[in-house]
Formats: sequence, C-alpha cells, structure tokens
Amino acid sequence: MKRRHLPPVLLVLLLSLLSLSFRRRLLIPQSPPRPVAGDPLLRRLAATDGVGSGQILVEAAALFSNASISTFPSLGNHHRLLYLRLPYSASPRAPPRPRTVLRLRVPNEALPSDGSLLASFRASLGSFLVAHRRRTRNVAGVMGDLAGLLGRRFPTCAVVGNSGVLLGSGRGPQIDAHDLVIRLNNARVAGFAADVGAKTSLSFVNSNILHICAARNAVTAAACGCHPYGPTVPMAMYVCQPAHLLDALICNATATPSSPFPLLVTDARLDALCARIAKYYSLRRFVSTTGEPASNWTRKHDERYFHYSSGMQAVVMALGVCDEVSLFGFGKTPGAKHHYHTNQKKELDLHDYEAEYEFYGDLQARPEAVPFLDEPQQGFTVPPVRLHR
Repeated sequence: MKRRHLPPVLLVLLLSLLSLSFRRRLLIPQSPPRPVAGDPLLRRLAATDGVGSGQILVEAAALFSNASISTFPSLGNHHRLLYLRLPYSASPRAPPRPRTVLRLRVPNEALPSDGSLLASFRASLGSFLVAHRRRTRNVAGVMGDLAGLLGRRFPTCAVVGNSGVLLGSGRGPQIDAHDLVIRLNNARVAGFAADVGAKTSLSFVNSNILHICAARNAVTAAACGCHPYGPTVPMAMYVCQPAHLLDALICNATATPSSPFPLLVTDARLDALCARIAKYYSLRRFVSTTGEPASNWTRKHDERYFHYSSGMQAVVMALGVCDEVSLFGFGKTPGAKHHYHTNQKKELDLHDYEAEYEFYGDLQARPEAVPFLDEPQQGFTVPPVRLHR
C-alpha cells in the first residue's frame, strides 16, 4: 500500500501556522499565576479549622443531644424561672446530675410550653451545627453574599470601635456623615455624640450582649430591650456560646409590633473567614516579636477559646457591603480606657488586639497582603479602607 503525502502547498501552510503560534507564545507575555497573599506556612496553620469554633461546636452538639428545659413559677407567681440544663458526672462512676447552663426570669404568658421551647431550641442548634459543618473551603465566597443580608450595598461605611481613643476626638459629625454606621456591642452614644456620633444603622454584637439583655429584661421589656438605638435598627450577632440561641428565641417570643426583634445571625463562612484572618495575624505577630517558631503559639494562646473580637468581624462584614470603609475607635494610646463608655482598662485575653490592629493597618496600606480574602473563584476586591487614629 502506498503512503499518502500532503501536497507541498498544504505542508508549507501547516508549518507556517505552527511557526506563527510558536512565535506568538514567545512574544506575548503569559499571565503569571496570581500570588498568594501572606506567609504560606502561617497561612496553612491559620487555615486549619478549629480556632475557637471547635469548642463551640462541641458545646452545641452536647446541647442538641442532651439539653433539657424546665420552668417554675417564681415566689408570688410574678414570672417564671427557666433552667437550661445538661447532665454532668463528676467522675466516670458517679451517676449524672443536672448542671444548669443558663438561668433566666421569663414572662408567665409569652413563651410556649417547655417542650415546644426545647424543640425550637434544638432546631436552632441543628441549623447552627449544619451550617458550620458544611461551610466550604472557599470561605471568602461569603463576601459576595453579605450585601444581600443587609438588603443592598452602601457607598460609604463607618465602623465605630469602642476604644477610649475616641474621647476628645470630635469625630462625631464625620462618623454620622457615612451612609452606613456600624456600632459594636450596644455601646452607649448618649453623652458621647460629639466624639462617636449619634447615627446607627447596624448594631454588631457578640451573643454575650444578647444574653445580658435577656437576663436583665426578658420579664420587663418586649424583645428583651436589646435595641438601644431604636426598634428598627437591626442587630447582627455572632454566636460565642450556643446556649445563647435560647436567649434569641425568648427575646423573639416577647417581641411586639412596636418593639420587634430584628436579628441577623452571622454566616458560618464569615465566622470561619474571621477566625483564619485573626489566627494568621496572631501567628505572624507571635513569630516576629518572640523569634519562636509558629508551633509554639499555643503556649501563649489557648486555641479552644482564642477568638476574634466583635470589632474585627464587623470590619470584615463592612468590606463585603461597602464601597469605602472608614474605621474609627480602633487602637489605643497610653492611659486610654479600653472602652470609651466604661472604666475598663484591661483587654480580654481571648483576643489578640495588637494583631488585629496590624490587620487594619494592612487593609489600609497593603490590602493585597491580607490572606484569605484573595481566594479564587469569588473575585473579591478589598475596597478602600481608611483608619482614623
């Protein structure tokens, strides 16, 4: 059988096309792969789930499986006493005894029966566990969903921290000029408006704040009186203790049309994203200040309880809903109070505030250096951030 050969003209044309393609690959610069932000080793260590969240999930699972709720009339039957309990054994051989996890005074009439309340509580715990176990590796994908949570995007946003550096700053009018103003943990503005402003669009709290409201006001105030900026100002809350989901149910049950309970629980992916960023910057600061390897970080921080601050999560949320972000009241100076509205000076050990300050500095000066916000598939770009000292 004779071999078939290409006609000379076709052969020349084919060689020309191959040569052209080769020359174009040489002459046209190829796009380099996008560099990964941050130190690769610290990034890997910070990306391991479990910072703070591991203990929370253990507690949530225990409550989901074994919690009980019982209420009893108070002396004089003015209200009821509610107990959330878990079985507890002091030793493997000892029989379990009920341990009180949460105790509240609640109204006589507004709440459902103990059995119905327990069923609702277990449903909340179940949703919480499913959300945290199903969160994807691309946790930064949540940034594109945050605007939907608040209804829209905002041109300018101010996140107002509670640092005592705000006292005497005169920043109030500048803060109030922003389209969205986020405040932290229901901090007071009365008497401080000249320095911290008076406008509030969103109150961002940790669930301890809601628990305090419920413990103080569940009997006397609709919706637990936990919206000091007005009944229509929504509250965004991250859950730091799963038992506080019961507080949310109770406050919602006592809400009225004139005193509603607008509550947004943070997305599990946002919680994970903040945990990774907080640990990365804490690891980086530990290595740079001590000279020790990152593996020794746990000697300084208990990983079970280490947690980002409310302020840091509010800042990350603002990055997802705002075209420009301004930060006020973050940082400290010698002699300044920890909170402008209290006499507290000592910082909480479970947060690494100095590391978080470095994060805010990077957002302003080197946003491309911030890890985890650059994950592929979600196309998020950090908006301009200005840190007002």
